[in-house]
Amino acid sequence: MQIPRSNNNVAIQVITLGKEEYLEAIGFTAYAYLTGRIKTRDLIKGSERSLGEYLEHFVRGKLAEQAFKEFLRTKTGLNTLLDLDLPFFIVGNYLPDVLSFKQEERWLTARFWIEVKAVTERHRWLLIPTTSVRGSTRTQPRPYCAYVGAMVHLPKDHLGRLIRYAPGITERASQEWTAKLADLEGIEVEILGFVLYPDIIDVLNAAEDSDSRARLDGSFGPQCWGYVAKNSSIRDPQTGKSTEVGRDNCAILLDRLRTNWQSLIEQLTRNEPMVDSTKRDMSQLELQMWRAYAEMRQGSKSWFARTLVVSEESSA
Repeated sequence: MQIPRSNNNVAIQVITLGKEEYLEAIGFTAYAYLTGRIKTRDLIKGSERSLGEYLEHFVRGKLAEQAFKEFLRTKTGLNTLLDLDLPFFIVGNYLPDVLSFKQEERWLTARFWIEVKAVTERHRWLLIPTTSVRGSTRTQPRPYCAYVGAMVHLPKDHLGRLIRYAPGITERASQEWTAKLADLEGIEVEILGFVLYPDIIDVLNAAEDSDSRARLDGSFGPQCWGYVAKNSSIRDPQTGKSTEVGRDNCAILLDRLRTNWQSLIEQLTRNEPMVDSTKRDMSQLELQMWRAYAEMRQGSKSWFARTLVVSEESSA
């Protein structure tokens, strides 16, 4: 379901997700953590994430991806595939969130790569770490053609609600506690807007290039973008509040993101990379996607849904 909201005179699309999407996000994240499929190290803190931290971060991310997929389908009729949709866990350290799109009844593996970034109600800025664009002494650059901001309205106690499935615990829970652990009826995700790779490059060059500053002011507004150095802050021109960051970031105010979605769809379906794609292992991605397409044509379910079916059958 889509509900138009107004934010800074721009209509924001709200997608409502249900329990099925939430459980898929939980299952995917738990599997990735326990199998080591996705790194557990927090690069900002320089330490390993606990399971709780990992779940909190990646569940929101997966819900944001699912909401953007539904947004594309309902707004433009474009069908897409995420890693959650595939009949097996896809492997790769550097992959897009939108893996494939359907054009004239044919699935095409994406070369215009999009990253969906989940934010919460307390966030005011879309932050793109500079290391993802420039790389560092330890990591290769991993830039995306576009970055989409999605605000996930997920209750802070959402992980605690899983306790209701442990009878030994719920039997001892007070009525007050049990009431707070009621089922999730719907999770709203606001699709806020996006920025393009050239926007991020302009932020990186703005200090020495007046043309970059002019383009950014024209696209987002003066003081609505900026480069934020590690352990410094950036000020919201509307509220005066400052946001501190733990590493170097390019920042765009969430209220000022691009919202010309048709333009983004055209670039996605044109399927031409906007960044240097020599670091991408497209051959490995293509091989995995061809295998996925073949299995999907046979009516195969997503890897997580199929795992649930096997578990239910084996316990029957």
